[in-house]
Amino acid sequence: MNPNNGKATPLSRLTGKGIYPVEYAGWLLNPLRRLISPPSKIVKRLGLRSTDRVLEIGCGPGYFSLAVARAVRQGMLTLFDYQDGMLDIAERRLKKRGIANFTRRQGDAKALPFADNDFDVAFMVTVLGEVGDPAAALKDAARVLKPGGRLSITEMIGDPDFVSIAHLKEMARGAGLTLERRYGPRFFYTCNFTKPASKA
Repeated sequence: MNPNNGKATPLSRLTGKGIYPVEYAGWLLNPLRRLISPPSKIVKRLGLRSTDRVLEIGCGPGYFSLAVARAVRQGMLTLFDYQDGMLDIAERRLKKRGIANFTRRQGDAKALPFADNDFDVAFMVTVLGEVGDPAAALKDAARVLKPGGRLSITEMIGDPDFVSIAHLKEMARGAGLTLERRYGPRFFYTCNFTKPASKA
């Protein structure tokens, strides 16, 4: 007899495809993670300006959020996640460190609750594959970017929801985005795309 009646448990979701369970959010904040993916590296790859309005799609418990908020001290970071529990943790971490230039919003990445042309930069780190329809998520991320804005996608081999570079490029083209720059190594890559600037 299955005590879970066939339902996925937090542990099974941790090791399988789909949304990362909030019950294990603490694992995402493990200091050892800095050996492979330090937040400073992501901030550098994002190419942020201090005044940027930034959307972090799938912020989780805020592992990257603190470094990004500090990099845009005259701008604004919007934390976005499917799970309110993740947003609660991220918000507490930022407030504890005196960070105030952020807002939070819960929702689905396939239908972002933001206006068109609202952000300078949007980014996802090992999140895109967790979205039920990643192609739709890329299109909506492009929609909320300002003309000339940047969408940064980071993926890491070993993640159950890993998205290959080839597949990402194909979906990005479908979203009307242009590859600006790629960072390596292949097992931990970042691709930055730009939204076409408005025609005069």
